[in-house]
Amino acid sequence: MDVIESFTQALQGDLGQEIRKDTINRPYTYEDFKKWELYFKEKGLYKEIAEKKISEQNIPALCEFIYTLSQYFPSLSYYFLSKILFGILALKFSATEKQKEKYLDKLVEENLFATFASKELEAGFELRKMQTVARKEGNGWVINGGKEDIACTQESDLFLLLGKIELPSQETNQFGLFLLEKNTPGITVHYSENKKSASSLRTASLTIENLAVKEDQFLGSLQNNHEVFNQVLDLWNLLLAAQLLGITRSVFEQGLDHALEINRFGQRYMDAPYIQQQFAQHKIELEVTEQYFSVINFQTQPSTIQVTQLKFKAMEVSHEIINGILGIFGSATLAPDHVLRNFKSVSESVKNMGETPDFHLKKISKQWKK
Repeated sequence: MDVIESFTQALQGDLGQEIRKDTINRPYTYEDFKKWELYFKEKGLYKEIAEKKISEQNIPALCEFIYTLSQYFPSLSYYFLSKILFGILALKFSATEKQKEKYLDKLVEENLFATFASKELEAGFELRKMQTVARKEGNGWVINGGKEDIACTQESDLFLLLGKIELPSQETNQFGLFLLEKNTPGITVHYSENKKSASSLRTASLTIENLAVKEDQFLGSLQNNHEVFNQVLDLWNLLLAAQLLGITRSVFEQGLDHALEINRFGQRYMDAPYIQQQFAQHKIELEVTEQYFSVINFQTQPSTIQVTQLKFKAMEVSHEIINGILGIFGSATLAPDHVLRNFKSVSESVKNMGETPDFHLKKISKQWKK
């Protein structure tokens, strides 16, 4: 059996119950995070992904793993998503042998961590409005700009930065990905105490000033740079959809248990017909979206439009169901550190990492333009 599939099956059984017992009735701690991150690392998760050829089978398996893990430990699932996609897989997609020698073993065997720096304050994710610019100078690049809402910044050592490329005699906009080490002079990390306390994903922003980087810090080549970052963005949206649906599934199941067990005014929450109907509606929405996810996930090479539509639908359903279930119980009945609140906090953070609903709709509508 595939190692990733075996992890997913274990999560659906005793392993998932062990993680749930560790963390489900209290806030996650950094010690919890490191304990389970080390567990999966020692069991060979990173090595399996680094050594196995990327195929039509193991990308769906990875999505299923993220979907399942996010039901038990959502912030840990994003950590794996980030390290695997923006570190290991990004290097496998298009890195030079020199780049692989420098970073890949450290990502797999050591504690090197990679995250994605793409969103900007004014531009959001719109490439044509992006203000982060890499200007070609001699045998390297000089980068200026800034990025917002970068997840897991405290843990990260390596940023996969998306920026606009300026070349001599360039007629059209080009964009590319750069591998930047966090402690490089020219990069300043700004931690927001408010964001840090509200999100277990520990987001931050970057300021980049006259950062001189070598040619070998550009991922891929000028000939295939568009293909490289589109491949990364499509897989990112697919994995984020998996995570949002996993979080939503957990909130639904736990909200249902809460409604069946907790009394209010002498009767269970679930004894009220309108609450029964709300849960019925949420069940239908969630199961239909999960089926939609399965269709796209197991499709051979889904298009950018298909993946974007899936991510948009996952965002909408996640928002509707999580807010709807929290609204049933009201703030008075749930402790500030209740697991449903924790899952909502992580789901909101995940939505902020990905593209906005408006941006998704713009991408989807492009198929009808002349």
